[in-house]
Amino acid sequence: MSEREPSQDDAVWQDLVARLESAEAAPDPQDKNTSGRDSPESADAGNQPATGLSGPNFPAESSPEGGVPVSGPRDYYATDPEDDEFVPPEPAPLGTGEPLLVLAWCGAVGGPLALLLMAMFWRSAPFAVVVGLIIMIIAAGTYLVSRLPGERDSGDDGAQV
Repeated sequence: MSEREPSQDDAVWQDLVARLESAEAAPDPQDKNTSGRDSPESADAGNQPATGLSGPNFPAESSPEGGVPVSGPRDYYATDPEDDEFVPPEPAPLGTGEPLLVLAWCGAVGGPLALLLMAMFWRSAPFAVVVGLIIMIIAAGTYLVSRLPGERDSGDDGAQV
């Protein structure tokens, strides 16, 4: 068997690798390492101001390619909160709700749960207990539905920022 000649792809690949190795061999004197501090090589080259955004919210840093500034979403540092920031009011203590409304919710949620547990564990429950639970569920649901508003508030546009 004779040896095959390298294909066109191999030549392109070798050219690409050679260009990347030559780019790594010639560092830019304005380069900074990823921590944003000057490397020893760039500190010896002189204190040249970095191009791009700088200030209290943006670090001054240049990209490895040259003078193009590097800035991204993680380069922003939040400032202290302002005095006019929204502070939510203190919530009402627990247990200050309307007792009949709390009882209706307990009946509407607890009734079906009690029926399920009775069907699983107390198969010989008296008929009056089952009928009483069903009546309690219907009464609690009816009370909760009757408490719903009858019409929409015309001035309410929903949540607003």
